[in-house]
Amino acid sequence: MFRQLRVKLTVLYGALFCVALLIIGATAYAVVASNTQRGVRDQLASAGAVFDRMSELRLQQLRAGAQRSADDLGFRQAVASRDGATIGAALSALKTSVGADAVFVVTAEGLMIGEDGAGNASVSPGLQVALGREAAPSGIIMHAGELHLAATTPIYAPNLVGWVIVGEEIDQPEMRGLERLSAIPLQASPLAHDSEGWGGGADRAALTAFVDQSLQSTQARPGLLDAPSGRAIALVKPLRSLDGTRSALLLRYPLSSALSPYRTLFNTLILIGLAGLGLIVFGTWLLAGDITKPLHTLEEAARRLTQGVYEPVVVRTKDELSRLAESFNAMTGAIREREQKITHLAYHDAETRLPNRLALERRLAATQPKRLFLAAIGIDRFAHIRGAIGYAHASGIIRRLGARLARLVPNAPMARLSSEALGVAFLADDEADARKRCLALIANLEQSISLDGQVVDVNISIGVAWPRAEKETPAEMIERASIALDQAHASRVNVALFDEAAYGDPARNLSLMGEMRKGLSNGDIFLAHQAKYNFRTNSIDSVEALVRWKHPTRGMIAPDLFVPMAEETGQVRALTEWVLTNAIAEQKKLAEAGFPLAVSINISGRLLADPDFMERALRAVKSTPHQLCFEITETAVIEDPKQALRNIEVLAANGVRVSIDDYGSGLSSLGYLKQLPAHELKIDKVFIQSLTNSQRDALLVRSTIDLAHGLGMKVTAEGVENPAAFSLLAAMGCDMAQGYLIARPAPLADLITLLNDDKRLEYYRKALRTAS
Repeated sequence: MFRQLRVKLTVLYGALFCVALLIIGATAYAVVASNTQRGVRDQLASAGAVFDRMSELRLQQLRAGAQRSADDLGFRQAVASRDGATIGAALSALKTSVGADAVFVVTAEGLMIGEDGAGNASVSPGLQVALGREAAPSGIIMHAGELHLAATTPIYAPNLVGWVIVGEEIDQPEMRGLERLSAIPLQASPLAHDSEGWGGGADRAALTAFVDQSLQSTQARPGLLDAPSGRAIALVKPLRSLDGTRSALLLRYPLSSALSPYRTLFNTLILIGLAGLGLIVFGTWLLAGDITKPLHTLEEAARRLTQGVYEPVVVRTKDELSRLAESFNAMTGAIREREQKITHLAYHDAETRLPNRLALERRLAATQPKRLFLAAIGIDRFAHIRGAIGYAHASGIIRRLGARLARLVPNAPMARLSSEALGVAFLADDEADARKRCLALIANLEQSISLDGQVVDVNISIGVAWPRAEKETPAEMIERASIALDQAHASRVNVALFDEAAYGDPARNLSLMGEMRKGLSNGDIFLAHQAKYNFRTNSIDSVEALVRWKHPTRGMIAPDLFVPMAEETGQVRALTEWVLTNAIAEQKKLAEAGFPLAVSINISGRLLADPDFMERALRAVKSTPHQLCFEITETAVIEDPKQALRNIEVLAANGVRVSIDDYGSGLSSLGYLKQLPAHELKIDKVFIQSLTNSQRDALLVRSTIDLAHGLGMKVTAEGVENPAAFSLLAAMGCDMAQGYLIARPAPLADLITLLNDDKRLEYYRKALRTAS
């Protein structure tokens, strides 16, 4: 709600002060109101007692006057004789003498004779009952529509002939006299009950409820009257009735009047509270300002700190805030020092203390002129050098070359790009000029390096990249220079400029791996079988299952592209399992067509060490009654000889024939060849295609055939494409031939058609007869 601490503190302390004032004011009001109400109740009770005393004295006066009249002989004879004139005159004299408001005689028969002497009216039944019950009763009667305090005296002549009744109206002047006798300005009102309740006006309902509740109590006590005219403390005194009229005296004192003497006190307290609140708010605002000002300073310093601005904070106080500022300044200094160290580590190589690739990207991003070239400088066979002299000395070589490079091209952006390569940016007029400058760098960098008294000679290769016409990031430029360095190593040249055509489109090729699983399921990838001709039986008795991919948009994709990529990305297992499953299925279809041929399947060397794949492969082998052959390359065997030999032995033990594929193209080893439990050796097509042109290749092929036969293996020649080579292989004792001369890789239906073609087989036999 409050976004500023200064405002929050001011409002908080002001609110606390107001709460304290409210508690004090409420307590004072409660105490004053309680004491005031207690005093008012006491005054109301005293006023009620005074009314009782005044009523009793007045009744005595009225009773004495009535007794004088009742003792008068002439008056008694007049009442006994019903002499209206005499009775009227006597009553008038009595009214004047006692100051009564109402005088009349009630005869024994119940007739009422007034001052006019008439005696036709009868008294109320209630008055008759009261007069018959007591000799001289007194109380309240309703006469002429008004309440009167009346006293009675019996008249005997000599027997009871009637009663003299003298009454005084309970009027407002009498009530005002009672009010004046009270110590408080109370209000006194006589009430008579009628059909609508007690009293009249707007307060009738409230008065009726209050009076009825008070009259039900055995003891009259003041209470709180909540009437439309206002709240008041009231006391109800029941009045004794002579004629059955319900009447009561209401004494009340308004609460507003009771608390009016304290109004000045309350107003004074309010003024004092407002003045105190103002002082609290003003003082808190000043105090909060002293607190928040240093905090604002710290906040601003923290904001600048996030922007990399380190400024000390000055707080001119001697309290916790000054100590907080000192701690903040100490923290800022520590952060600055750590940030400098982190920045240095982020932009420098930890081993050589040379700028790293990120630092080079940063400098290249700051300035990239059109004639800027980037050279990736690599040490040839660095991994072998590092293995020979150790990592520490190898890092020393990189460090020495970096220092030498910094002297050759001072102030040029340079960095260590990788563990074995440095990078430097330079200006050149064109590619030829760039190549010339790189050769000059090589001449100076290839000088011998002395490490701990030992001299190490290094050979340098450089890959060069330059900004493309379109916008290019420094990271992309560094990547192209590194690729150019790899191209230089592959081409065995000192300087190579980035060759985009040779590099191809790796991103596009990589996307193929995401589409390969889809191709396996929708039929884009399929098997093509290439027949293998057996020189011994003069027939086709086996085929090699080869995977082919007809992409919906890119057409036929060469296996040499997607199979190696599947090996590198880990997709080769899924591909090989698919080939194995489908090769077995199509082998069964060949058998159903009358051709129970052996099927060869290429197995990636990466799968030879995979126990899960080997387990699946063995289960698949056991599901077919026909011969299977797994073709593996000799390089796969050489990479992990122990595991390869172990798994090959397991395959051979389970009836799977093993063939060494592409023999002669890798690092052929007679030792591994001797240890392998292989059944077949396939001579690489490189030797077969030049067989008729090169006496050396013919000698190598013949010796390989003899060697394989000596080791108990059959020999298959790959890449047989002309009849001369076909005949020559037969003469050398080769067991089988495979190549375009025999048949191109074809789907299963085309293969069955080929196998049913007797003329094709006759062509092979004729070629052999011609050669012999």
